[in-house]
Amino acid sequence: MFGSDRSTPPRLVIAGGGPAGWLAATYLRRVLRRAGWTVTLVGPAPGSAPTGTLATRPSLTRFLRSFGLDEAIFMRRCGATYRLASRFDEWFAAARGHWHPFGACGPRIAGRDLFHYWMKLRADGGGAEAGDYADYAPQTPMAAAGRGPHPEAGTSSLIESGDYGYHLDRTAFVRFLRDLALSEGVRAVPGRVREVERTVSGDVAALVLDGGTRVEGDIFLDGTGAAAQLIGGALGEPWIPGSGPGDRIARLSGPRPPAPPPFTAYRGLAEGWTAALPLAGRTDHLLVYDSGITPPDTAASILRATANSEAEVADAALRRGRRAAPWQRNVIALGGAAGAVEPLGEFGLDLVLNALEAFVAYLPRGEGGDVLRRAYAARLKSGHDDAAEAVAAHYVLGRRPEPFWAGARAVPIPDRLADRLDLYELAGHVEIAHVEIGDRALFGEGDHYLLFAGADFLPRRPFAPVDVADGREIGRLLAGIRSRSAAVAETMAPHARLLEGLHGPAPDTGPAGRVAAKASGAGPASLRRTPEGARLADLVAGLGQPFGYERSVKASAAGLQTDRFLASLHRTSLGLHPARSLDGLAAALGLPDRERAEAAGLIGEADLLHLGYEDGPAGALYKLYVEWSARTDAAWRGEDETGAEPMLVHRAYKWKPGGTTPPVVTLYHWPRVRRPEEIDGRLIRLAAEWGEAGATVIGLARALLRRAQERGQGAVHYLEAREEPGPRLSYDLNLYACGLSVADAEQMVGQAFVALGIPPQAAATVLRERLGESLGHVAGGIGRDGRPFLTLYSGMAGA
Repeated sequence: MFGSDRSTPPRLVIAGGGPAGWLAATYLRRVLRRAGWTVTLVGPAPGSAPTGTLATRPSLTRFLRSFGLDEAIFMRRCGATYRLASRFDEWFAAARGHWHPFGACGPRIAGRDLFHYWMKLRADGGGAEAGDYADYAPQTPMAAAGRGPHPEAGTSSLIESGDYGYHLDRTAFVRFLRDLALSEGVRAVPGRVREVERTVSGDVAALVLDGGTRVEGDIFLDGTGAAAQLIGGALGEPWIPGSGPGDRIARLSGPRPPAPPPFTAYRGLAEGWTAALPLAGRTDHLLVYDSGITPPDTAASILRATANSEAEVADAALRRGRRAAPWQRNVIALGGAAGAVEPLGEFGLDLVLNALEAFVAYLPRGEGGDVLRRAYAARLKSGHDDAAEAVAAHYVLGRRPEPFWAGARAVPIPDRLADRLDLYELAGHVEIAHVEIGDRALFGEGDHYLLFAGADFLPRRPFAPVDVADGREIGRLLAGIRSRSAAVAETMAPHARLLEGLHGPAPDTGPAGRVAAKASGAGPASLRRTPEGARLADLVAGLGQPFGYERSVKASAAGLQTDRFLASLHRTSLGLHPARSLDGLAAALGLPDRERAEAAGLIGEADLLHLGYEDGPAGALYKLYVEWSARTDAAWRGEDETGAEPMLVHRAYKWKPGGTTPPVVTLYHWPRVRRPEEIDGRLIRLAAEWGEAGATVIGLARALLRRAQERGQGAVHYLEAREEPGPRLSYDLNLYACGLSVADAEQMVGQAFVALGIPPQAAATVLRERLGESLGHVAGGIGRDGRPFLTLYSGMAGA
């Protein structure tokens, strides 16, 4: 190392032209300028071909902000999207999902994390009232609703705090950093290191490039990644391998979705796990797997199917581990040359920033080298351990039975993490001795609580100082915090709209998609009259599977609603992973996270999925029904008479796109009645409950039941529907098996519509359009507004 009596400024040489090298050059040139240091970067010039996507964390957002950058220019040049959270699906268990947002889940109370009060409310029987812990961070409802971190005009508290990250095109990010570094006065020497010259004492004296150029220096930073040409190749510092599940990582680039989500989507598979990282112009996908269980060719096929892309798959070994001594002589390693954790959590750039802060904190200035080296090594080891433990916790808490996941749980976990898990389970709180980047922990207390809550790993009892306190006001306090988070999210602009302002309109995917969807017969043409209807039609058609559809008309005091449609699919149409497919469909339609996870958890044991849409006076409404038809049919045939309780046939969710109110849940039960007289008895009971308010709708049902007996060929199937909670109570007569047409019921249905206040001409017109269609369901009752309604379904067709 150079002596303290130098008369010339120290020369810092950085080897490596990737993100780590250029981050170091940009930062250190600014920090060391006043001390007179020169900064030279040696590495290949950045290319133009994409080399992957970087998912960043808030530490990089705040780091870049310290340079006074214009975020819009930065994001435009890097093809960036916002990253507010991570979404994990089927990770800890099949058909389960959770959010891990950036930023705090609400304010600290009495100096303590909000988690302890959330846990106290749950322990006192308020689980439903408490909701999901992640919902207390506004980033969660923002991400779930596809919103960005600020309104279309102006800023936000989230922008000010920097509690969000980005998805960046790696190549574009390197070019951006290079330009920034050069503007700061960094000298760039293009080329690849061919040889490392050393002094008699063993220090590195110079780097010799392929073309023969020689670059001398006093301190060398090794940012050459896995190659570690200086610290490993020249100085021979050994690599300490890390442990963990999986040994390979496959990658490919797929098309840009119509609305890139503002989060990283992780998904557990039987073979490993995938991540989808959306950019302005494409989405990069990766799969981590174990080649001892899944051959690379199979992994490539899985990734292509997951990404819906036939692009070329790049496959590489998965690196884990670190250098025991990342500072040897006058060479200091950072980034992949110093250590590596797998991409889960995307800690790579955080560890680079940690190394840069450590380098400045222990800046070599000619004396005490051994002390500084040990301090640097300890700081990097602590940061690496923090990241590795965070990743390990994502595996050890899992419950999936497949070999990949069972093997993950069998990997020995670090003693520090084991102690932390034990203390949390017994005492209800997390204690961390962590590395901070700036003033934020790499994976802090709040991150642990989010992870543990997402895994349903809760302590045996709340944290004692909170548990013994008066908890009477906790429910109201937490409700207010969660309500404010949701309200903040509503003020933010849609992520897709912010991206359009940054990058221009989304690229046109051409007419092929629309033509293909149309050619599949995705329901009546009128379903495409609104963007919401077209979205549902396109999603169903995009499955490329057969489906049925029917339309309906609803009469009530609000008038006639005619733009109402229902598409029906068998579970097998959802592919090998029906829960995952359902989750994707429901997410695209805006079904909130809780209900989406619930529906996805139900489809595995169900038979049918129905997706509905209607456009009425209150705006668009989506519907999703999960149906258990096989068990109902078995009970109908007398094969399952285990009890007299009504049998659940459908569980339905109904919600407004982009709405703020929770979805309405409707339960449709078969009360185990088969014969017409039994059905009539149920209708009479409903009539008594409704009184005069339901006379018209009950009268029509009894008349249709008689008409089916007189002219029909098959049985009438009867259901009753109730909302959870809500005043709605209605019947549903399924008349498809009877072989009747709308014409057979035109007069009686028309009269009932008029009795509900529909003008006679309007009632006649809407029925005349359907006369030749098969008579399907007729539903009637008292709606959630307390007033009677009638709905006629007809024209079931296949596509």
